[in-house]
Amino acid sequence: MMKWFLVPWAKFRVRIVKKVDSMLQLIKRHVPKLIKNTVKRTATVLGKPELSNVELHLTDHCNLNCKGCGHFSPIASPYYASINQHELDMRRLSHLFKNIRTIRLMGGEPLLHPDAASFIAVTRRLFPLADIRFVTNGILLTNAPDAFWMTCRDTHTVIDMTVYPPLRSRIEDLQSLCMSKGVSLNPREMDLFHAHMNLSGSSDERSTFAACRSTLFYPFLKNGRLYHCAWPALIHYFNEWFDYDIPADAGIDIYSSFLSGRRVLQLLNKPIASCKYCTFDIGTFPWTKSAKMLSEWDAEFQRNLTEKAAVDC
Repeated sequence: MMKWFLVPWAKFRVRIVKKVDSMLQLIKRHVPKLIKNTVKRTATVLGKPELSNVELHLTDHCNLNCKGCGHFSPIASPYYASINQHELDMRRLSHLFKNIRTIRLMGGEPLLHPDAASFIAVTRRLFPLADIRFVTNGILLTNAPDAFWMTCRDTHTVIDMTVYPPLRSRIEDLQSLCMSKGVSLNPREMDLFHAHMNLSGSSDERSTFAACRSTLFYPFLKNGRLYHCAWPALIHYFNEWFDYDIPADAGIDIYSSFLSGRRVLQLLNKPIASCKYCTFDIGTFPWTKSAKMLSEWDAEFQRNLTEKAAVDC
């Protein structure tokens, strides 16, 4: 009776041992790989740097003709950014950076774009932790569609309104409008413009870049390329209008093979040829309408004009 019981049990025990051994071999073969891949993925995510901020245009043209506009909107051709390209670029940046602290959707005048809400939605989906700012002059806010307000509200996007003199009388009404829509409005009055261009190209690029890097450094994204600022991406408007040849940097191709976020930061931390045409010895002038004249962007001309006016007074 005992032998009859032990024989089947012995066979069963052998089967268990073989099964356990098989499982151990399986674990031995696969767990290290799983652990390695998990660690690799974690290290990749944790190893990604953060980009402090980025700006991008929904349009290059504008509905407010400002003298000496830093983004050359008065002389820009009509341009509407592609939402498909925007989504590709945002996704690529999300692979390069763990976060972008501040993303500024602007122009030109971004509300001229018929699908502005989609740009906000895509940006929030791919950068859930970013501080998204929609930068506008406010002229078209009263006509903005419901989809725009709903998207701003749902994505916690802040409207940064640059309040130029023609809009100053409307600021209280626009604040009430935004409040009724549940959207934050951050108004900033702008009375003065600054001419930063050294048209002779004689600036020391390293010192100019260092000054810019510490104060006004806003990398600019356009069509798959990341630029040090908006100038290199938009200077072609200036060159075409005034028949100049200020160098237009090619920017960083964010789709380049083997490019990492850290490499992008390294490249952004070096001066470019355009820096020779920038100066912090600026010319300041009151806001007014643009006459689309070369002198509006010429820092030396505007400084001399200001000094002459002071002497005449």
